[in-house]
Amino acid sequence: MNLAQIIARIPKPALVFGVLAIALTVIVFQNPLRDECEIKTEIFLKSMRGIAASGKIKTKIQFAQLGFWRDRCRDGNSAGACEDYFTGLKKMSLALKTFPTKCFAKFTEDENNAWFVNSIMQALRTYSMVAWAEKPPIGPGERLGWLTEQELTTFCSLKKTYIEAAGEEKFAGLRQSIYEQYPDAWPDTVPEDSRLPENRPLALKTAANPRGTLNKNEVFERSLFSIRCDLYQ
Repeated sequence: MNLAQIIARIPKPALVFGVLAIALTVIVFQNPLRDECEIKTEIFLKSMRGIAASGKIKTKIQFAQLGFWRDRCRDGNSAGACEDYFTGLKKMSLALKTFPTKCFAKFTEDENNAWFVNSIMQALRTYSMVAWAEKPPIGPGERLGWLTEQELTTFCSLKKTYIEAAGEEKFAGLRQSIYEQYPDAWPDTVPEDSRLPENRPLALKTAANPRGTLNKNEVFERSLFSIRCDLYQ
């Protein structure tokens, strides 16, 4: 009895079921079922190509531009100098709205995604330093600098994500390190041509910086960290 005769003797319903079962097995083997986090990660990474992550599109490599945009923003500290950087961060913030918090742990464990938490950390640092500018804001009313409501919304969104991904303790450490970097006003006794970046006075008064003019609470009140993020959601 040849194969054709054997197949002819199999009831059609059973034959159809068998064919479908074999086809499904082949499909699953070639394309294993993925969980939600794998799917969401793929979507998120695709949206970040050429912005915060490098990746290949067809035969062309898309390199991350966020670091370059960040440096230009810090150097220029103006709406024009920061436009590309803040646009990139806004795209990241919007993409994160569909990226489940439960997926952060698995995502950040992958060493290929080390850029993720670091990019957000650098974003919070940059927003904070840009708003503070060259010397302490006069008071809470000036703590926003030239930042717009859109930029504040992105800052608050990324701050929330950083806390969810890295934890409250690391966020507190990051905030403290930024406090310690806030510049103070130059004393009038220092000539303009002697004002080098490495000699810049710092605002927060600490044991390591006894010449600081502001305590921690005063720095907090004048910094971007004191804004109410519930107003920018």
